[in-house]
Amino acid sequence: MKSVAALLLVMILCSCNSKNTDNENKIIGKWVGEIIIPKTGKSVGKMYLEFTKDGDFFQKTGEGKAQVVSKLSYRIGKDKIFYKGNITGNKEFDSNYHFRDDVLVMEVGGAHIDYKRIEN
Repeated sequence: MKSVAALLLVMILCSCNSKNTDNENKIIGKWVGEIIIPKTGKSVGKMYLEFTKDGDFFQKTGEGKAQVVSKLSYRIGKDKIFYKGNITGNKEFDSNYHFRDDVLVMEVGGAHIDYKRIEN
């Protein structure tokens, strides 16, 4: 009986790790989303995201001289992306996420933002 319970535990742990690995591979690439102010529904522009195989995360907003690019490191959890870098004071923050078909849906500050893949 103990061996059956141990085998089930190993299978559960492997299946959870497999889902994280699938999501880690799926998230790698470049994404674009429209940033909408929740109270007004107005767009404030596009946000570009890039997740690399090496664990780097780039976030770009604005154009020209107003462009801001941030570089952080990231790691993937079951339903969260964890970030940290200079702009976070090297403290780790997280965002909920999931995939809806080929769309990356992230929850930031209670708002859901859809990001479409623009490059692998």
